[in-house]
Amino acid sequence: MTNIYRLDKHSMTDAAKHVSYFLEDSENMEVQCLSTFEGAYIIQARVRHGKVKKLFGMDKAISVKLTPIGNEFFSVDIGEAKWLDKGVALTVSWFVLWPLAVTSSYGIYKQKALPDKIFREIATRFLPECKIA
Repeated sequence: MTNIYRLDKHSMTDAAKHVSYFLEDSENMEVQCLSTFEGAYIIQARVRHGKVKKLFGMDKAISVKLTPIGNEFFSVDIGEAKWLDKGVALTVSWFVLWPLAVTSSYGIYKQKALPDKIFREIATRFLPECKIA
């Protein structure tokens, strides 16, 4: 999923910081931000205390790439999440420990909602130009 935004008076660094702070503060995630030679930023985030939450299928992780397009625009690409571990936790818990099915379902919901929350947060500061599926 890719969206394009206008930088206006902001820089690519401002955009990367905005996303990083949102994931750290609002989503309670550990964040790692890397810059490339081309001026792009790659932000990787995972939920704090991930090992415990992974056991219950409530973990979440995401990768966000911010790429400059000229001097006025930038694109935001959000990577796909790993669904296999959540599906396995859900299946096993359904037959063995059915209460874990509830936590696994909740984890799937939270992971699926995260990209939209990131796009909405970026749109609070940067003007959206277009969406590319």
